[in-house]
Amino acid sequence: MPDVLNGFLTVLVSTAAAAGLGALGFVAGSETGVVILVAALIFGVLYGLEAAILTSYDLGRGKGWLQLLIDLTWSMPNTIFGFLLGNIIYIFIGNPSRAASRHTGWIAFMPRGSGSGLGHSVLQTLGTVNLGGAGQHELMHVLQARIFGPLYLPLFALSYVVTFLLQALWTCTVGAILWAARVRPTAYFTPPAQSAVGGFFGWIYFATPFELWAYASGNP
Repeated sequence: MPDVLNGFLTVLVSTAAAAGLGALGFVAGSETGVVILVAALIFGVLYGLEAAILTSYDLGRGKGWLQLLIDLTWSMPNTIFGFLLGNIIYIFIGNPSRAASRHTGWIAFMPRGSGSGLGHSVLQTLGTVNLGGAGQHELMHVLQARIFGPLYLPLFALSYVVTFLLQALWTCTVGAILWAARVRPTAYFTPPAQSAVGGFFGWIYFATPFELWAYASGNP
């Protein structure tokens, strides 16, 4: 499919899907409904344009249509979250990359310059917006969001709360005793070397079910 037609369809579907979602706002009343509808339309147009320019979705294949439709229906909360937060944060670190986004089903930013840290050695994905490209498992997070839909962000947040409490409880009790007795080098759990984040918070990050799943699957 020509990129021009692919892009036109991407914008059209994104706008239509957002309008459909925004129309539900009229349940809360006419004035509130208008505000929600306008906000939804703005999101739909902007998301569609960005994805179209970067040719994120390959609408010449069924997979591309499936990705786009899921992202704008079942996984819409994740798409909105990633689009808003990702574009606000990542633009200070990198630039939207057509090469890293084309036909991948996401919007990828690549960091400016060279070095290490966020965007280089540490990659991140929010919804369908990515920083750093397809690293070890970033595309898996997009798939997870599509599978769990509106449950994805709450479950992710809950898993961080659970791993934080486990880490804190161990560190302040058994871990502290074992560290004081020189049985352990640290009082807290540490993540394996493959973890993108190290130290105390590294285990909290690595031990969440979604990260364990992503690290185990690698980069699909």
